[in-house]
Amino acid sequence: MGAKYYCGNCDNCLSPPAVWDATEAARKMLSCIYRVQQMSGISFGAGHIMDILRGKATEKVVQYGHDQLSTFGIGTDLAEAQWRSVLRQLIAKNTLRVDAEAFSTLQLLPDARQVLKGEVSVVLREQALGGKSDRRKRVTKTSVKGLAEASLNAGALERLARLKAWRAEVAREHNLPAFVIFHDATLRAIAERAPQSLHDLDGISGIGAKKLEAYGAEVLRVCASA
Repeated sequence: MGAKYYCGNCDNCLSPPAVWDATEAARKMLSCIYRVQQMSGISFGAGHIMDILRGKATEKVVQYGHDQLSTFGIGTDLAEAQWRSVLRQLIAKNTLRVDAEAFSTLQLLPDARQVLKGEVSVVLREQALGGKSDRRKRVTKTSVKGLAEASLNAGALERLARLKAWRAEVAREHNLPAFVIFHDATLRAIAERAPQSLHDLDGISGIGAKKLEAYGAEVLRVCASA
């Protein structure tokens, strides 16, 4: 079967392009496009979507109230150029299209539904993250995450596991990506603090007034459960 697909002589076979699991990045982008259309009833172009993902409260973003979306600022882990590369590859995969007749706005295609529901994974070329320097950054980011969890005591680790399980249930119930509920870093901070009251959640990055109101009581319940 290998001979059928690989000639063993061309550049792609001798030096295959590096790829990465871009499922989370793809879901962030598709979710942002979906929620913008759902809220405003119209579509927007790539630049506007990038601004929302990266948390840039431009005049246009604020005008349409898109700074209030749950997807506002969820893409700060990637630079705009990197997001544009992800966008180009999603278009090539027939997940998105650019509607040239509607001011080059972004439109979701049927295949986007499977990605949003978490039914398929998205693998993109490594170049989407800008080469070797960014690969080193991702390795460092993963290492930092591992070290952060390793620094938690046994009780905090147990709380973190319960919080992640709870987050997964809420995400499934509302058909949302888990990161829209809380990022991993926020859950780690909660687990470490072991909150006993809503006041104890104040100051934790990723918990604003809206999320405190929506999830605060549940977070306390999960942390207190045996």
